[in-house]
Amino acid sequence: MPLAALYQLLSTAFMVAVASLVKLAGSSATPMQAVLYRSVFSLPPIGALMIRQRISPRSASYRLLVVRGVVGFAALTCYFFAVARTELANVMALQQLAPMFVAFLAVWLLGERPRHLHYLLGGICLLGALLVVQPGRGLVSLGSALAGGSAIFSALAYVSVRALTRTEPSIRIVFWFSSVAALLSAPVTLLAGWRWPTPRANLLLIAAGLLAAGMQGFMTAAYRRAPAHVVAAFSYSTIPLGYLSGIVFWGERPDPLAHLGIALVVLGGVWLVSSLRAPAREP
Repeated sequence: MPLAALYQLLSTAFMVAVASLVKLAGSSATPMQAVLYRSVFSLPPIGALMIRQRISPRSASYRLLVVRGVVGFAALTCYFFAVARTELANVMALQQLAPMFVAFLAVWLLGERPRHLHYLLGGICLLGALLVVQPGRGLVSLGSALAGGSAIFSALAYVSVRALTRTEPSIRIVFWFSSVAALLSAPVTLLAGWRWPTPRANLLLIAAGLLAAGMQGFMTAAYRRAPAHVVAAFSYSTIPLGYLSGIVFWGERPDPLAHLGIALVVLGGVWLVSSLRAPAREP
């Protein structure tokens, strides 16, 4: 459990870094180009690692791998479009609806049984996320709607990853996701109209693709080691990380309600971790 928590925290840190790089490159690159770069440039390090570990891309679970790739592509597309249109902190907060969906989907699709306390603490975290967003500041905007759509698709992707880790190595799951996303994003990007990014934007997007490989690797490893609803809880760390990134790069300043929301998210997460340790001490 502690190792799964560490991997998920590293994954969320990489996630915020990727979003920040994409947002910094947004003035000269389209969101679909960001999806394409993120998918294509994450493949070389993943492929090299597969060769080193002598892991074949072939799998008997290719159908589920394709499904994971498609829903992951949809989540990524919504996410990058939301990042381009909305404050980063708001996107991160709405993205935290995904763990709520994961908790319920894992019950129905994977047979996992979260404790009632986990739902309560998840609700506290969700309340904190809503305080960060604040409906009066644009909850029904296009950017917010895209962030919510990303959360739904992300939840489906997370549950499929949890199912795949029962039979598939983590690196193969990540490879298939990036491959499917690259195949889907290439024609969409060309049809939407290609814009030549500046050299700076190219470097930012390439870096985002490389970091995304690490993000996916850590996330997949986390879901291999713990139930889906448990790992998802640690993704709430994206909210304070997203706010820190917004302050550093764009001068965003959380208001008092947003500070309260972040405090509730952190409180709910810490309480959840403490509650998970109790069963381990039982005979």
